[in-house]
Amino acid sequence: MSTEFFEKISDEKQAAIIQSGIAEFSSKSYMDASTDTITKNCGISKGILFHYFNNKKNFYLYCLEVALKRLLTDVPTPDQTGFYEMIFSFADEKFKLCEKYPREMHLVNMAAREMSAKVLDEKNELIVRYMIRNREKSQQIMEKAITALELKDINTEKLKDAITIYLGAILNKYLERYKETPELLFERSAEIKTEIKEYLDFMLNGVVKEGGSK
Repeated sequence: MSTEFFEKISDEKQAAIIQSGIAEFSSKSYMDASTDTITKNCGISKGILFHYFNNKKNFYLYCLEVALKRLLTDVPTPDQTGFYEMIFSFADEKFKLCEKYPREMHLVNMAAREMSAKVLDEKNELIVRYMIRNREKSQQIMEKAITALELKDINTEKLKDAITIYLGAILNKYLERYKETPELLFERSAEIKTEIKEYLDFMLNGVVKEGGSK
């Protein structure tokens, strides 16, 4: 998708158009979202929007990619040395991004459930690509965090994968719970981190008594 004409306009105008698109696509399904509303809110004509992006689908995918970039941007590798400190530092950065970009979070959540055949394949491919990048970063941090644990003689690669999957599922639980009120993620971060630690303790310490049946 070529966006050379769009990239020639001012940064301020680009931002206005993108934010108008994100606002509309984050509150409605792809089919229900209106390009008339989008163009009215950012002060351009529909003809100009299509001159920049050719059609509604391309603009939708562009807005979705902007949202994914903002939410799944690389976060700093934690400076802490303890397992939980590193995990929570990483989670804090994710929560802050959700608080900073609530509409983008809504858009990604809407896109994950979007079933319109007009955009289904392209949006799935886009989401998967960014999730893979995010997983790679998560695994790097997990590798560093695991080095802080005193481990039994086990396969650390499998442990890293297991904890990464487990933690990802836990974080997704909270993202789903607060998808309509992302600002609460940060407000309740201390409570959420306490719960996350309890979940991770189950995995790290086990739940079966010694000698109990398995």
